[in-house]
Formats: sequence, C-alpha cells, structure tokens
Amino acid sequence: MIVVKNKADCCGCTACYSVCPKKAISMQQDQEGFLYPFVEISKCIDCKLCDSACPIENKIESKMFDRKAYVLRAKDVEIVSTSTSGGFVTPLGEWILNQGGVICGATYNEEYKVIHKISGGAEEFRGSKYVQSDLGDCFSEIKKHLMQETKVCFIGTPCQVYGLKSYLRKEYDNLVTVDLVCHGTPSPKLWKKYLDEQKDKYHSEIDDIVFRNKTYGYHSGTMRIRFKNQFVYYGSARVDPMLKSFFAEISSRPSCYQCHFKSVERCSDFTIYDCWHANNLVEGLVDDDKGFTNLIVQSSKGERILDRIADRYELYATNLEKAIELDGTMICHSAEPHPRRDEYYLNLDKETLRAHIQKFVPIRIRDYLIEKSKGIFYRMGVYKFLKNKK
Repeated sequence: MIVVKNKADCCGCTACYSVCPKKAISMQQDQEGFLYPFVEISKCIDCKLCDSACPIENKIESKMFDRKAYVLRAKDVEIVSTSTSGGFVTPLGEWILNQGGVICGATYNEEYKVIHKISGGAEEFRGSKYVQSDLGDCFSEIKKHLMQETKVCFIGTPCQVYGLKSYLRKEYDNLVTVDLVCHGTPSPKLWKKYLDEQKDKYHSEIDDIVFRNKTYGYHSGTMRIRFKNQFVYYGSARVDPMLKSFFAEISSRPSCYQCHFKSVERCSDFTIYDCWHANNLVEGLVDDDKGFTNLIVQSSKGERILDRIADRYELYATNLEKAIELDGTMICHSAEPHPRRDEYYLNLDKETLRAHIQKFVPIRIRDYLIEKSKGIFYRMGVYKFLKNKK
C-alpha cells in the first residue's frame, strides 16, 4: 500500500492511482493545493501494485543510446509565434495525428484549470503552463489506445513521463514521449487564486491565456491574459505575482526541489528545453528573437521519427555538452527552494496574492516603472536597440 511519509518523495504523477484494481486510491489536495494519493483502507487488497508503479520507488533505467542534440524551430511562422520557444511539439503532433493517432498533453479546461487530456488536435498543447497539471484518468485512457494499436504522443514533465512508463510496465512501439525540462510546478490552488483575483480586478471572465507570450520577443516574454471584455493584461516575471512566485523558486511542489528525474539520459524519446544561445550553438545562425528550441533525441525511436518530420523544421545539429552548459542547467539540477518556501503557502488564503507576495519576494515601484518603460520603448521601436546595448 502506497504511503507518502515524505512529500518530497511524491511527484503526484497518478501512477499509483491509475494502477489500483479496486479504485482504492484517490488523488486529494493537501493544504498547499498539490495532489497526493489517499488510500481507502476498506477497499485495499494489499496487492502492492501501487508500490511497484511508483516511478520514484522504481526508477526506470535509461537505455544505452548515442544521444544527439539539435537547435530547431518549426518552419511554420504562425506555429513559432504562438509557441513558447521554437514550436517542436506541433509538427510532431500533426505527424502523429496523420497516422491516426492521438496526443495527450497539458491544456486548459473551461475554467482555465491546467489539465492533461487526450485530444485529436495539436494547437492547444502549445505554450508553457507553469502549474502542475491534473492528469485525471489519462494514464488508463492512454493504455486503452495503445492496446488498440493507436499511436499516442504523450507530452509532460519528466516525472509525468516516468510515471506513465512505470504504470504501463512495458514498452509500446506506438507510444512517443516528450519530456519538458522542468523548473518546478506551482500548485493549482495558487493558480486558481491568481485567476480569481485577475477576474475580479478586470471585471471580466477570461478568454485566453498565454504564460509566456512573445510580447517583446522570445527573450522578453510576458504573461498575457485576454479578457472577454476585450481588455488584455500583460505582465513579466518582474511584476506578475504568479510568474514572480514561480521564478523565485517559492511556489513549487516539494518534490521539485529534490527531483528524482534530473539526468541527461531519460526514458523519453525526446527532451526539449529553451534555447537562449542559438547563435552560440550553431555557427552562422542569427538569433532573431523569434525563438528556438533545444532538442535531445533520447532513443532510436525518436531518431527515426525526427528523420521523418525533419522537413517541418529548421534543424541544426549541435554539441550536446555545450547546449547543456549554456541552456540546460535544469536538466541535471533541481531548483533551489526560496528560504521561506514552506512559509509561503501557510497564510495564502488569508490575503490577496499581490499583498501576500510582498512579504516574500516584493514587487518594487522600480519594477513597475521598468515594466511601463518597456512597453513605451517597444511602441517607439527602440526597445530591441536598448536591449542589445546592455
């Protein structure tokens, strides 16, 4: 029977919940808003399948493979402009769909809760969502598709990919997995509080959200929220309380600070992460601030698939070690928790998020002035020039 004695040893992947034959396990929120398994003792038959499915207790060994690194972006300009980085996932997803397959990734439900779901479209999985997604019954649904010989592309954080593989307990040739190099995952409770306060402040329901909109280019992304009353909110990590909390390392799940899945060698087929130094990784390549993606091909399956879809990308081979050195520090290293991380969630319910964050990682008047100036300089057409002069 699965028992979480130390919250740092549970990533919330739902493998234990999904594998239980008696449905004795449910995923329940703790005080911080993160999901953990709860066992209903009266239903448990002590089969220990939940223990054997845990990816932390039973780490999957990475396969021997000559891993290759690339800098890339989609050739489709619209895909790049609406993606967080270079748009790797959409062309891959479209290829899967053309094979009669399905995609499972993080998206929003009608209330803008971040969830994983299985879809017959690729567009909704574009863009980062800096919140732990609710996987629901995705693992069991994926297994049904796989057993029907349907191609499935699963996109998630490393712990979610490892959780899926541990739950499945065997390799499926029709499963393609993409893991995202992860900085950490804030709680859904924090995200809901943020959204509720934004809706109250701007007197409207939400029409669209982009966590990292290329407002001032790829290197200067902002949160963008479009409201149904036509107002559009923009806020960078300098002034936006959700992004500020995330990048200050104060809001992530306990397991994120001691991540068990930090390694260059992973069980996925592809690993993707931001490419901030494209011009340093590929000789002669000009960084036009539209965004590139770093890609690690982790398996022979991934290598075969990339060969088939390579014509959909600008694709440049690069040195794996150099790419990790310049852009991939989070591949092997967990985030360092803010000294007051545990205190951060204690009184979150008792005040507004903006007031709460001032006690931990305050937003200064100077931050608001800089943010305001960025917008003015951008509209004047001199923002890029000033940024390059730094």
